[in-house]
Amino acid sequence: MRFLRKDDGSGLIELALILPLMLLIVFAIVNYAQWIQRAILVQDAAAAGASYGTIPGNSTNHTNMVAIANWNATGSVSGVTGFTATATDFYTCSPGGAQVTAITDCPTGAPFHYVQVNTATTVKNFIPWPRIPSSIAIKGQAIYRVEVTP
Repeated sequence: MRFLRKDDGSGLIELALILPLMLLIVFAIVNYAQWIQRAILVQDAAAAGASYGTIPGNSTNHTNMVAIANWNATGSVSGVTGFTATATDFYTCSPGGAQVTAITDCPTGAPFHYVQVNTATTVKNFIPWPRIPSSIAIKGQAIYRVEVTP
């Protein structure tokens, strides 16, 4: 048995010790990448819906803002289960100021008009992890100012 050495099998033992840790790291990276991808998708859908609302005449068309957000995120105008989108428009007396209930509430001229689209979804973990929630809620929001055209 001259061809056998003392360290035969040690590579297999090292692999058995390191492989679970390496797989854990790879699956964690895949899971985190999925969260990031969904967060970008949800935020982009909110931005698309709000962009539609800034087109002159569309700021009160909440139905179409929601439909565009749904289409951008899911490929369906009506959306899919687990994805929600809501649209609103509101006025403030100063840029970024507090909302006012009526456009006549501003003492110093015309109010600023904004559209807002909120989106949300839930992402399940790629692999269940102990002590980590099985799903994570991801939200997106876009608030755009509607320019007044003369």
